[in-house]
Amino acid sequence: ALACIETERLDLALLDPKNAAQFTGKDGFTCYDMKTSDYRGILFNFWNDYWTENRDLIPAICYAIDRQAIVDAVLLGQGMPAYGPLQRNVYNNENVEHYDYNPEKAKQLLEDAGCVMGANGYYERGGAEIAFTISVMSGEQDRIDIAQAAAQQLREVGIHCTVDIPAVMDWGGQMACLIGWGSPFDADDHTYKVFGTDKGANYSGYSNAAVDSYLKLARETSDPEQRRQYYAKFQEALAADPAYAFICYIDANYVATSRLHGIDAETVMGHHGVGIFWNVETWTLD
Repeated sequence: ALACIETERLDLALLDPKNAAQFTGKDGFTCYDMKTSDYRGILFNFWNDYWTENRDLIPAICYAIDRQAIVDAVLLGQGMPAYGPLQRNVYNNENVEHYDYNPEKAKQLLEDAGCVMGANGYYERGGAEIAFTISVMSGEQDRIDIAQAAAQQLREVGIHCTVDIPAVMDWGGQMACLIGWGSPFDADDHTYKVFGTDKGANYSGYSNAAVDSYLKLARETSDPEQRRQYYAKFQEALAADPAYAFICYIDANYVATSRLHGIDAETVMGHHGVGIFWNVETWTLD
């Protein structure tokens, strides 16, 4: 995509932040750094026995991640820290636990759970090292970079986290995954199928009765205020029992030839930057 936009074989391309930055101020090109509802986070695979035994350590993992540092270093500031799945939705509840970066609290939670620092610099519990691997799909460098940065931060607090880039994702067998999701539209669009027990896009095997109940109630009414209350409760239940360690929302970094006019840079994009063509019938190309 980078080569094609440079040689004008493409008039528009979605690039990662580092490649898009090459076009800032470059004659003949316009950069569109567009807000999205597209978040990244660490999915914990609850089908894996590791989380049956260590699910209580997930809040410590969440506190150990410096989200703003990842936004700044990996995304070059093109995004924002994430604490939940609906931050760019009208039903967002900002009054939930954000798990703001607090390495000392992360260590305290580990120690409160019976973990002790081992000789190699990582915590252990019951003689077993606190360690897990984040799998990342190949082909998206920003996901790989986010996972590697988060893994480094986790190692710094004493959790032995590594990153793997498998040729094929093993959804049932992996320990964790650098996941991406999000929708700028109705809050039901990705929450019910992603966090609901046994639902079609619940790749983590996550199950929480309160989450199920509030998501079901929210989709059974068209009253906006009732839905707001149910989605607020859903987000509270999810924050108390995290399915993911939410990390960041990423911007959609589009680069276009300056001959292309009509892109609405104020529209919130969806997962993978989807939605830019919503008004394509009004675009013009000189």
